[in-house]
This record gives sequence, structure tokens and C-alpha cells, in this order.
Amino acid sequence: MSNSCLNCGETLNGQYCTNCGQQNKDKDRSLKHLLGDLLNNLFFVDNRFWVSYKYLLFKPGVMTYEFLEGKRRKFMSPITLFLFVNVLYFFVSPLTDYSLSLTDQMKQPTHGTLASRMVEDKLVQEELDLEAYAPIYKQTSDNVSKTIMILNVPMIAFFVYLIAIRKRKYYYDSLIFSVHFFAVFLLCIIAGISLAPAYRWVINGLLEIHMSPWTIWMPFFMLVLPTIYAIVSIKKFAQMKWYHTIWSGLLIFISGFVAQFIYRSIVFFVSFWMT
Repeated sequence: MSNSCLNCGETLNGQYCTNCGQQNKDKDRSLKHLLGDLLNNLFFVDNRFWVSYKYLLFKPGVMTYEFLEGKRRKFMSPITLFLFVNVLYFFVSPLTDYSLSLTDQMKQPTHGTLASRMVEDKLVQEELDLEAYAPIYKQTSDNVSKTIMILNVPMIAFFVYLIAIRKRKYYYDSLIFSVHFFAVFLLCIIAGISLAPAYRWVINGLLEIHMSPWTIWMPFFMLVLPTIYAIVSIKKFAQMKWYHTIWSGLLIFISGFVAQFIYRSIVFFVSFWMT
């Protein structure tokens, strides 16, 4: 273990730093440690909450980098941070991208054909009609999607790991980066939806321009901002040159949509099995 605190640099005389209180764990990258942080901090909100979100929103990649370098005392556990955003997302957002209706699931390019066949067989066997089964499925799907939303993170982390494999050899590092990136992605959606009424008031009301938020407003929050964030944050995370970070950031953003398609398939099969 290190003889100095990884968080503040103070010389250590025991298991805990006498200056900041961080435990000396020598950059512990085990999943056990990550889950332990979740249990210890799940309902504990202090100054670390505000520091974490300030870094997350205004210093892309810096919190991830410092957390992996051992400066963990001043930040929330990544999973605790993500769970807070996850709850906020499903409380604020009316979007169904992560919890599709039964009809939409049956039209998906990845599993739509199989889903249609499974639903048809179920309706025949249980003597149901689609109108009766669809609401039952949707209620279950909403609950399932809220519970397993975090599955998007390890899928995105796999792509991040491949992109930054020469700079960050641990999958754990990519996992932490992906938690922070996906949390920001959800926060961008929350911000776009929350501010949409103000957009309508200005554009449709004051300027009398009839333009839906989905024309420019929401694409800006769902596409442009997350892509810029991915580019800036991967530069800090992987210590890349700018000409590498641009395509790396774009790939990370695209990986989020790939993960979404896989996630939709998982939600369908789990929800279908539960109903």
C-alpha cells in the first residue's frame, strides 16, 4: 500500500488518513469495493453530493480521472450518483425509449420478429387479445426498465474499454467512466424535457414560430451535448490527443445507442417472462 494518502497526499500512520479520513486502499478496483460503496452511501448525502455533481456537469472526465487516481473521499460512490439520476429520470421523463410499449417492441429490428411470434403464441395459449395483454405488459415493462437501467452501463463500458485499451487496461476504469457518462446523458434528457415548456413559450408564444421541441431543442440535448461531453471527457480519462478524442467520443456516443437496442431486447424478454 502507499505511504501517502492518495486523496490529499498526507503521510499515513495507519489505515485511515488523519487529514481527510480516506481509507488507504491503494486504488482498489474490485467490484466488491464498488458495491460496498453503494451500501455505505446509498442514502447518505453530504458535501460530496454537490462536489460530485459540480464535477460531473462542469468538469467532464475530471471526476472520473481523479476517482481512479485515488481521490475518492470528496466524491460520491459512482453507483450512488447513478441511482439518484436514474430515479430522477423516471420521475421527470415521459420518454419511452427505455420502456417501449408492446406494439413498439414487436417492431424492433433486433428482436421484433421473435417478439411478435412469442406474443401471438401467448395470446392463443392463454385466450387473450392484444388489447387486454398490452397494458399488463407495459406496467411490468415500466417496473423492469427502472430496475435494470444500470445494465446500459457495463455495455457502454465494453466499448469504452476497447477504445481506451492502450491507456486504461482495467475494465473497472471504463465502468466508472461509463457510469458518469450515462448519468450525464440522462441528465441532458431531463434538462431538455424540463425546459421544453420555456422553449414553447418563447418560440411558439413570443416569436410565434410554430416549431416542435423535437425539431431542434431535444436533438440538441439528446445528441449534441452528450457527444461533446463524450469527446471532452474521454480526452481527460484516456489522456488522448485531440485528433483521437473526436472519433473516440463519437464512438462512445454511438455505443450508447447500441446498448439501448440490446437493453430493449432484455427488457422485453424479462417483462414477457414475468407476465
